[in-house]
Amino acid sequence: MTPQQLLDEAAGLLVEPRPSMRRCWQRGCACLTRLALEKGLRRYWDRAAPTVAGCPMRHQLLALPSFAGAPTALLARTAWHGLSRAMHHHTYELAPTLAELHSWHHDVGVLLERLTQPNP
Repeated sequence: MTPQQLLDEAAGLLVEPRPSMRRCWQRGCACLTRLALEKGLRRYWDRAAPTVAGCPMRHQLLALPSFAGAPTALLARTAWHGLSRAMHHHTYELAPTLAELHSWHHDVGVLLERLTQPNP
């Protein structure tokens, strides 16, 4: 699936969660959104600096300001860390809110647009 297709699936969960995902749709949405972010970054690195594409995500996020600029890197970093935290289930934490999911979804959409521009 492309990053945009993953983002579209996440949007579908935000609008109308499937009945079978009654208790886990929030984390499923976070997972799809993070996958879209990671695939978008992978495509970006394949174009901009192929050697970075195989590095762990934290390393990719550290290198991003040098290639895509500080605002784009900040957007990627905050979205990725928030989504990563939201994906992991802890009994003492609530699932992410609808507002948080919408915000991350929007941020990843903006990020994907920036990463596909010739000089993000």
